[in-house]
Amino acid sequence: MSNAEQSPQTPKTPQTPVPPWMQPPEEKPFYKKVWFWIVIAVVAILAFAATAGSNIKLPISVPKIETAGISQQLNKIKKTIKAPKKPANPDSDNHKAALAQAQDFSELLYMSKQGIYDRLTSVDKFTPEAAQYAVDHLKADYNANALAEAKHYQKRMHMSKRGIYDELTSEDKFTPEAAQYAVDNLQADDNAAAHAKAKHYLEITHESKEGIYYDLTSEDKFTPNVAQHAVDNLKADYKATALAAAKDYQKYTNMSPAEIQHQLASPYGGKFTPEEVAYAMQHLNQ
Repeated sequence: MSNAEQSPQTPKTPQTPVPPWMQPPEEKPFYKKVWFWIVIAVVAILAFAATAGSNIKLPISVPKIETAGISQQLNKIKKTIKAPKKPANPDSDNHKAALAQAQDFSELLYMSKQGIYDRLTSVDKFTPEAAQYAVDHLKADYNANALAEAKHYQKRMHMSKRGIYDELTSEDKFTPEAAQYAVDNLQADDNAAAHAKAKHYLEITHESKEGIYYDLTSEDKFTPNVAQHAVDNLKADYKATALAAAKDYQKYTNMSPAEIQHQLASPYGGKFTPEEVAYAMQHLNQ
């Protein structure tokens, strides 16, 4: 188709220019906006603060809290809460038991103050505090206890006054004053006591005259005069006593006849005379 045959074009209408005040505002880039630079400033401040550490103090004020009223309230609460009362003596039962036991020892066994304390702590296993409480509060007459114990030694064991005194102070642990009081007030006859003791050595342990004298003076602590008076007034057959001693050795030991003979005659053994030893060995197996 030729140009002549083409359809005629519609003429363009000329555009009317838009006034500036009616045009839409231009969109600014984000780096030109205010909020962007605010963010940048905050990040910079935080970064600087992190690197500077504690040298930077932000001007943040903390409101003060009034604690006076709170403290007063807490004090009131503490006063209203009462702690449980503790007993004046938490071990009072133990102390009373020790005192009761100490009283029995004093009244029945006539023990000394130190003896009671030792018994309470060592045998009955009371605490030292309880034992001390007991002896401190015990109403006891230790002089009377010492005298009662001395009478026991005199009557049952036929001891001398000197032996009784030593026994009271060393074994029973009475004070020297209490022991002296006991022997001073003891209605004692040392001659009678030595005679009774010598008779025991003769009839029970089958000792010779010399052996009896030795035991009376060294073990029982009678004076030499009293001991000699005792052996001189014994009605004894020392040959028969030597034979009884030999039979004891034969029965209760594994001694041979020669060893028995040596033991009877030895100054560290029976202390029998040669005649007494010969009689014993002659009649031993009859």
